[in-house]
Amino acid sequence: MSVPQRFTLLVVDDEPDVCDSVHDLLRREFRVLKASNAQDGLRLMQEEEVHIIMTDQRMPRITGVELLERVKARNPQAVRLLFTGFTDVESIIAAINQGHVFQFLKKPWQPEDLVQAVRDAADEYTRVLEWVAEREQLRAEVASLQDRVAGLETEVARLRPARAGLLRPEV
Repeated sequence: MSVPQRFTLLVVDDEPDVCDSVHDLLRREFRVLKASNAQDGLRLMQEEEVHIIMTDQRMPRITGVELLERVKARNPQAVRLLFTGFTDVESIIAAINQGHVFQFLKKPWQPEDLVQAVRDAADEYTRVLEWVAEREQLRAEVASLQDRVAGLETEVARLRPARAGLLRPEV
């Protein structure tokens, strides 16, 4: 995985005006996809490479937290943002604990705050990719070291009987 030239943001909200306003605000800096419900959002995530997902908490049939839980299971590297027009402490706690939300935004937001939140999410995505690459490199190095140790152990086992014969006193 490499850091994208342009990050893709998926906005999921049952209010089309919200999706349109986020799109208009961020389209120059990000590729912005829109979904009016969770099912369409999940479908888009299967069809497209999505780096950041931003969803409303209160939607018909499925909450934002439930959507983000599903997203995390399918696409763990995607950075998840949740927003709502309601101050619901239980939703915030669930978002953090279940959906592993990077940031929680309250409606209405200031445009500069939203832009900064999405930029921060893009930076986080980059950090996650770097961490994954570093972890894979370390795993490869550990596997290489384990192979070397196994080879040395085999060589020691092969040499041990010969050495033992050299060290026996002659009768």
